Amino acid sequence: MQLELIIPEFDFWIKENIRIARIKSNIDQVQLSHRLGVSEGYIGNIENLKNRAKPNTRMISRIAHALNLNTYQDLFPKQVLKNDIVSVKLELLKINTRKQIVNDNGEVPERFKLISIEPLNQDEINRWHTLKKPHLIDANLRKRIFK
Repeated sequence: MQLELIIPEFDFWIKENIRIARIKSNIDQVQLSHRLGVSEGYIGNIENLKNRAKPNTRMISRIAHALNLNTYQDLFPKQVLKNDIVSVKLELLKINTRKQIVNDNGEVPERFKLISIEPLNQDEINRWHTLKKPHLIDANLRKRIFK
């Protein structure tokens, strides 16, 4: 199944890297939420690419501490990103995301295949800001944004 999101590119990578770091730390969402003193759904919301929730810098620091990370770099993108708001196309892979597993190489199995990341131009960003649910995109919404 394919999914298209419109999201700040930085947020996209932060959300995914938090999930990966949490799984590598062998901690589930409920355990992490208890360590942070936040609601159990909060971690799920910030890890869910379809949800607009995102951690602020204070929460990123608290998450890094709760996961016993040695560096914040584990949560940030690997390089400086060139784009602001992007359209991300993903192919969702058929894996059981409920199982918190790490493979033999110590890596977290991918939950999606990245098809493309395309930056929005300023006009598209302006139209995107007027939407009620700007993070999800379907064919009709695509026509409204990408005229």
